[in-house]
Amino acid sequence: MSRTVIDIEDDLLKKAQELTGMNKKVEIVNYAIRKLVEQKEIEKVLDLKGRVKWAGNLEEMRKGRSGYS
Repeated sequence: MSRTVIDIEDDLLKKAQELTGMNKKVEIVNYAIRKLVEQKEIEKVLDLKGRVKWAGNLEEMRKGRSGYS
């Protein structure tokens, strides 16, 4: 883990503490970075919509799964 000095908006930090229940600044910053990375990864997958050609058989894949016949 690396140490970094950053300026954080006080009102934004307070709101993040209220919403998450986290009190340590490092927890909140790591949580925020983790969520940003997750969101960007989701956006990359969503950008593939309409670009990937489906070649499987969905009905065949569903066989044997609960809720499907």
